[in-house]
Amino acid sequence: MNIFRYPARSLVGDYLRAGVGLAVGLAVLANAAGSIVLLVIFGGLTALFGGFAYRTAQRHLLRVAVTAEAIHTSGLGTRELPWGKLERLKLSFYGNRRQRNRESGGGFMQLTLKGAGASLSLESSIEGFEYITWRAAKAARENGVGLDPASVGNLLELGIDADEDGPAPDIEPPQSF
Repeated sequence: MNIFRYPARSLVGDYLRAGVGLAVGLAVLANAAGSIVLLVIFGGLTALFGGFAYRTAQRHLLRVAVTAEAIHTSGLGTRELPWGKLERLKLSFYGNRRQRNRESGGGFMQLTLKGAGASLSLESSIEGFEYITWRAAKAARENGVGLDPASVGNLLELGIDADEDGPAPDIEPPQSF
């Protein structure tokens, strides 16, 4: 079993953005007595930053365990997706064209897995992302899951051929769950 998590250093920026957004929104709301326009605008923005803070905390607490049989997550909730029941794999890239090159360090990828009533979404900043993606691509191939052209291209960017069973990427030693 291999266990992965989002490193705290990758979440610091998100925590700072959420904190600043919440602080500014709450400050304006506290001083917007009687202005319905400010209440509506900054109330919405404050709620948006609150949701972003919650999502960041979810990623901070998330643990992903990958076994030969399934992928398991724990944190604010638990999920399990058996590899044999994987029905959908989507690998998306978010960034501009100049950021597309992996060496540039810009942009990020998001892996979405669905099956057995479970849906998982992981960003490329999680430790072991390439290994998790390789294992998911292997399960998709074994289950006959069709991949969209963008996902196939993104897999190739990671050095994973969706049609061939290549070697697993190197990973750090397992941690405790």
